[in-house]
Amino acid sequence: MDVKDKIYWHDAHYEALQLEFHDYRDFLEFDDEFHLSKEALRMDTLIIKKNKDVQIDKNIGKIFRNHNIVEYKSEQDNFGIWDYERVLGYAHIYSSFEEVPISDITVSISLTIYPRDLIKNLENERGYAVQNCGNGIYYVTGAIVPIQILESKKLSENENLFLRNLRSNLSSEDMFKTLQSYRERRVLSDKNIFLSRLAKANPKAYLEAINMFSEDLRELFMEGVEQYGWLDNRDNAKVLEERKRLAQKLLARGDLPDEVAEIAELPISAVIEIANQL
Repeated sequence: MDVKDKIYWHDAHYEALQLEFHDYRDFLEFDDEFHLSKEALRMDTLIIKKNKDVQIDKNIGKIFRNHNIVEYKSEQDNFGIWDYERVLGYAHIYSSFEEVPISDITVSISLTIYPRDLIKNLENERGYAVQNCGNGIYYVTGAIVPIQILESKKLSENENLFLRNLRSNLSSEDMFKTLQSYRERRVLSDKNIFLSRLAKANPKAYLEAINMFSEDLRELFMEGVEQYGWLDNRDNAKVLEERKRLAQKLLARGDLPDEVAEIAELPISAVIEIANQL
């Protein structure tokens, strides 16, 4: 896949998590790419209970304690034993740096590809139990922290529509349901990263889906296409300059070029060129 056509799902996944926990928005605090240190060591998402007494009944949140680490792998990425060790390390480092008891931390691994080799290793080599709770949710017991694995494509359509559909190859019906649910939770604007990524990954399904809406809503969704370039993978001058400025800030604070390229949605060669000018 050409770099300019690559879909960067991580920030959309961050928004999808907030959409999934919409009913608990007043009780949960979300931190995107929480930094564990001044170096380039950060977790994908940290979810903290603002009220420790709140019980999360959401299926993917039942495991939650007060500090919850979520690691995400997009639809083409595998998750192996060394990825697992790294994320488990995040829990220990976070516990140490933030002085949070390890017993108050959970880990969720959100992915599309079923981690067959990882689960085999955890069961056979570590002696852990992996319980299939149904609808793409697996509990891992035996580790120092509670762990759940979320296989997004098998998650419940009724309960986890946004995480389930965070991928390409959606049908127009899948897209329609997603847009409909999104509209009930968010106001459309240029900040709709979730919709932007979804539209770019599924341009045909997006256009077919918006034609299923009433004329008013159809015009509203088309604004995203026309004004914010959701279906256009070519950077105009304004967007390109904004991405370059973002890259400069990230490089200045010490982020690695390959990470900056992903976050700023720029080719690695462009990021290296910016780094050489600092």
